[in-house]
Amino acid sequence: MTASADETGLRERFEAWSNALNTGDLDGFWAMFDERCEILDEDYPWRMTKAEFIDHIDFHARGCGLGDGQGLWEFFQWIPREVNVLAIGDMGHVSGFSTFRGKPRDTGFRQRFMGFTLTWARIDGTWQLVCWHQSVLAGRIAGASPG
Repeated sequence: MTASADETGLRERFEAWSNALNTGDLDGFWAMFDERCEILDEDYPWRMTKAEFIDHIDFHARGCGLGDGQGLWEFFQWIPREVNVLAIGDMGHVSGFSTFRGKPRDTGFRQRFMGFTLTWARIDGTWQLVCWHQSVLAGRIAGASPG
């Protein structure tokens, strides 16, 4: 089955979004979030608005206002895997699995395996992220079906 033009455009937007994060282009990354976006991140137990998520990521990536302001991570990367893209009119859905890996300044290498779903809306002709949910796979791997 071949992708529709809408799905191709959504996939390109998703790839630009993940590349912006991985190259440190946070301004470009944030520009792809709708102002009304809702984020459920694996690392924070409550829903966040775009402004709250910017604050959360800035704390890790750019520093917390203490010390040298270099952030808590020496480097990190978010790698999407098994990505599925679906576009229905002006709504889009991207899902898959991801690996978050990186090196915090204060400790050794870290790696987390997650599932993610993203909802996109085409607003004024441009795909904008309206919901991002990701969670760790531990429950899917260990103890998913006890007994």
